[in-house]
Amino acid sequence: MKNKINTLVWQFSLPQKSGNTEGVAQTHYLIGTIHAKDNRVFQLMDKYCDIIQSCDIFATELPLDDTHDIDIQQHIMLPEGLVLRELLSRKMYEKTAAFLRKRLGVDIVHFDHFLPLFLTNLLTENVLNSENQLSLDGTLWQFAKENGKILRGIETIAEQLNVLKEMTLADQIKGLKDIVRHHATFRKQLQNMIKRYEKQDISALYHAAKKTAKSSRKIMIYDRNELMTERIIALSREGKLCVAVGAGHLAGKKGVLNLLKKSGCIVKPF
Repeated sequence: MKNKINTLVWQFSLPQKSGNTEGVAQTHYLIGTIHAKDNRVFQLMDKYCDIIQSCDIFATELPLDDTHDIDIQQHIMLPEGLVLRELLSRKMYEKTAAFLRKRLGVDIVHFDHFLPLFLTNLLTENVLNSENQLSLDGTLWQFAKENGKILRGIETIAEQLNVLKEMTLADQIKGLKDIVRHHATFRKQLQNMIKRYEKQDISALYHAAKKTAKSSRKIMIYDRNELMTERIIALSREGKLCVAVGAGHLAGKKGVLNLLKKSGCIVKPF
């Protein structure tokens, strides 16, 4: 599916069973979201809410009410025997410590046993604007909850955390170093991501996601896209569905839109 259409909202219908003459297939919706609190990513909020209102089920990548049901900390810790100060050179460790004090006001010793990816995520949130209390996906979840929709997660929290843990330590360390060494470039990349979202350029967001994932793109993007597609189709059989996933998962030959089409779904921009 060569997707050059700039839109974050798609509609799809499931393949009809052979010999089924019971009428038109039910229409479901797929929204590309972003985990950010920046006002610029809320531009289509009214449209998103209207779609959610028209559906029975609302699903996000994760069940956002279930975070208290799992010990997240055990999934974001370094393997036993490893500490951050031994994974970085002394000079880089000290530079990272100074950077964390300046940007987050925290002491690096508190994170010595955490995966480098955890620090990367903290720094990412610090760079992005936070005009809203909840991120876009969190806001949509809350809206669906307040309007009595059936709420679902496509993946479990444990599944997604386990995927993150499979990202190689080498890639995680490189990512953290890049932020510390080239913070202006990192900030620019994040601002460009927001701009791409504003333009609804899902192809550019897909390529940016691939670049960020580096050698872990198979487990972090491609494999998850296949799993999400299977579960989106399964959820669609339970009722009229609106599903919201990260916009970087939509486009590309191995993206969710193309995988839905390969599964026999009719997929159209909305």
